[in-house]
Amino acid sequence: MPDLDYQVRDGVATITLNRPQARNALSAEMKDALTMAAAAVAGDEAVRAVVLTGAGGVFCAGGDLRGMEEARATASVESWRERMRAVHPLIRTLIELDKPLIAAVDGAAYGAGFSLALMADFVLASPRARFCLSFMRVGLVPDFAALYTLPRVVGVQRAKELMLSAREVSADEALRLGITMEIVPADALLARAQALGHSFTGASPLRTRPLLWEYG
Repeated sequence: MPDLDYQVRDGVATITLNRPQARNALSAEMKDALTMAAAAVAGDEAVRAVVLTGAGGVFCAGGDLRGMEEARATASVESWRERMRAVHPLIRTLIELDKPLIAAVDGAAYGAGFSLALMADFVLASPRARFCLSFMRVGLVPDFAALYTLPRVVGVQRAKELMLSAREVSADEALRLGITMEIVPADALLARAQALGHSFTGASPLRTRPLLWEYG
C-alpha cells in the first residue's frame, strides 16, 4: 500500500504510517490505505493483536493541511462534508476492532495523529513523544473521534483544557494523565509494542473489545 506498511507476524499485525517526508501526515491516499489495512486486520482471524506506529521518528503530524487547503479551495460545501464523512468507516473499524490495538508513539502525535493514538487500547510512547490536539490552532473542530475518546481517557474537564488550549503534552505528562501506559526508549519502542501484542495471542478470541468502547 502506498505510504503505509502492513505486516503480520505470529498473529500480530503491524501497521506503519510510512510518509516520513511529510511527518506521516494523513493525506487522502494514506487514509484510504489505512482504511484498507484496518479492514484487513478486522477480517483476518489469524490476527490477534494490532500495532499502529509511524516511520521516521514521527507517529503522525495530523491531517495533510496542504492537501486539505487545495481540496477546500475547489470543493462545494456538500463535497467537503462527504470528504469528512469518508473517514467514518476507518474510525468505526478501529474503535470497534475485536482485537487489542496498541499505538507505539515516537515523536509528534498531533491533531488527527493524537486522535488515532486515542483509539488504541494501549499507548506506548518514547521519551520524545509529544501529543497535541492542534485543531484549534487552525480553526478546526477536533475530529477522528477525539471528542468521544479523549474525555473517556482523561475526564471531561481535562479534555476541554487540552482541546481549547491546543497545547503540547510531553511524554511524561501523558503518562501522568493516563494517555500513555508506558514510556519506552525509542530504539526499543516497536519491539516492546509487538511483544505486548504477542502477549495477547494466546488469549481467548472472544469478541469483547467493542464492549469497552460502546461506540455509537
